[in-house]
Amino acid sequence: MKKILKGVWIIICCVIILVYLLSCFTPYIPPEKFSFTSLFAILFPYLFIVTSFCCITVFFIQKKVAMVLALVIILAGLKNIGNSVAFNVSKWNMPKSSNALRVMTWNCEDFINSFPQNLAQAEPRVKMLNALHLYSPDILCLQEFKDIENASFFISVKRELDSLGYIYSFISNDSVVHYKRAVVTTGSAIFSRIPLTDSGRINISNTELNENLLYGDIRLNNQPIRIFTAHLRSYSLYADTTNEPGNIYEMTYKRKHNVEYKIRETEIVHEKEVAIIRNVIAKSPYPVIYCGDINSTPASYTYNTLKTNLQDAFLEKGSGIGVTFYKLLYTLRIDVCLPDKKLKVLQCTVPQLYLSDHFPVVADVSWK
Repeated sequence: MKKILKGVWIIICCVIILVYLLSCFTPYIPPEKFSFTSLFAILFPYLFIVTSFCCITVFFIQKKVAMVLALVIILAGLKNIGNSVAFNVSKWNMPKSSNALRVMTWNCEDFINSFPQNLAQAEPRVKMLNALHLYSPDILCLQEFKDIENASFFISVKRELDSLGYIYSFISNDSVVHYKRAVVTTGSAIFSRIPLTDSGRINISNTELNENLLYGDIRLNNQPIRIFTAHLRSYSLYADTTNEPGNIYEMTYKRKHNVEYKIRETEIVHEKEVAIIRNVIAKSPYPVIYCGDINSTPASYTYNTLKTNLQDAFLEKGSGIGVTFYKLLYTLRIDVCLPDKKLKVLQCTVPQLYLSDHFPVVADVSWK
């Protein structure tokens, strides 16, 4: 009986390992050709843990088999492991070097609201502005940014950022709505304490969900750099469940088929968006820094295509997994800062600020 149970367990482990091996190829398989790769990319960290557990249990049954499996698990997953975990022991220094450029990227979730600062509802936005003041980046790339101008009651976040020294800005204007005198602008944005010598926007989503890639040129130590930022299509998994009771995990389980479909379809959109972005980056006359919410994990085709010929600041100087979206799975690093290889990453951190639904990414870079 024991032999039968051992044999059955080994078969189960082999099936799990086969699924894991498929997840190891997600950086290379375009979602348009096989959209299930997007699901495997998200699940890669969990598949790695389960597969490692299987390997440990097999060790007590067949040591030689377990050793071979361990080697296969590590070698096959080397790229995704290397993209998912920063193997550094790092310490963040708030003061930055005089020749360094500090960049912050943050999905600010519309800064929560635009209520006047004397109201209690404005507390999350005020804390976000205080965090910006504390980290004091030279360049601030924002996604899901919203600004309201000429409103009799609501506050202009752009003016609040102006007061922090970000007097140079460029906004994607994905949506511009006029209501009486008020103008509501949403999209991505670049705010800078350094003059922008040039700027532009390129549409990356020719659908009803308009989204644009932004760029702004600055000079660091008299040498030009082009800053890019964009927000790739959201999965919108719960867009139609805003008023439904229950937590996010319960809703995910109840709507698992719909969730699966949305993830697969969105990754196909990401593939098209990233193709446009990579084409624009390739034409840049200057070294680049790409920042943004890519809504894809480091094991995905999207991330690996976008990162081509660029560094990942978190992998260079961060530590651990670097989760940036904490509302669903605590393994989702979907916000990135990708500097050109002509730049040196001095330090990088992901402050755990539970204000937006994303954590920001902050990095200091300099010329090599």
